[in-house]
Amino acid sequence: MNSDSKKYFIVLLITSGIFFAVFWLVNIIDNKKLANIDDLQRKITVDLMATETQFDLLKTVSCDLLDDTVLSRELAELGEKLDFAQINQGSKDPDVEQLKKYYSLLQVKDYLLMEELSGKCNIDIDSVLYFYSSDCPECTKQGYVLTEFKKRYPEIRIYSFDTDLDFSVIETFVGLYDFGDTYPTLVINGKDYQEFQGLEDLEGIFPERVAEKKRREIVEQGIEYILGLEQYEQLNQDDIEFVGEEEIVYEYSITSLDRPQSITIVFDEESGEFEVEN
Repeated sequence: MNSDSKKYFIVLLITSGIFFAVFWLVNIIDNKKLANIDDLQRKITVDLMATETQFDLLKTVSCDLLDDTVLSRELAELGEKLDFAQINQGSKDPDVEQLKKYYSLLQVKDYLLMEELSGKCNIDIDSVLYFYSSDCPECTKQGYVLTEFKKRYPEIRIYSFDTDLDFSVIETFVGLYDFGDTYPTLVINGKDYQEFQGLEDLEGIFPERVAEKKRREIVEQGIEYILGLEQYEQLNQDDIEFVGEEEIVYEYSITSLDRPQSITIVFDEESGEFEVEN
């Protein structure tokens, strides 16, 4: 065998080795992904059963024990698991589509429970129903906006439904609101919005939530202001309790001192600064 033949043979061996190594690695990765999806299906099935049981329990609990923070929180976790499945297997994968149907069903059950508890217990619950389609250019952008909106206002419940799924529950929802094939569509407090809604648009629909968020931020800023005062620099946040406010005047109680005392500060909305009320 001449030197050129040896070179070609060595190159062939190396190339073949690389090919089989890559094939072996891809096969391992694919098997691992399939195992992850199977495990994910089992986990979601268990979560679905657990959440349904939780719904039944919440229906029997006294209204005095309920508020909008104690209600089911599993939807966000299940949504994250579904996102993982879609990234790994693709949104059109049969297993992923089945998971999306489970998730859609769970969302509907949660929505109906919230509506029931809202009327029964006089709890203020705001919900957004988001309907989207794969051939909708603005739907991806609308999804990002709703994700950010949820981060800013976690007390608002957002339910998303893929209308491309062959699922009777979603078809019934679409038929009830009769908004045709226009996407994205948001249904808020019984009214449908059949075009893209930005953050400012959504905040305009929920002015009370926006005002409450601003109030909470001012309260937290007031605590930070008090901690920055020389006479209170030895305190921490747990030592200061918000008592109440009247217009721009905010009252706090300091309980960790030898003698509990109150402090009142004034917030200047124009400058965004505080000062102690004399």
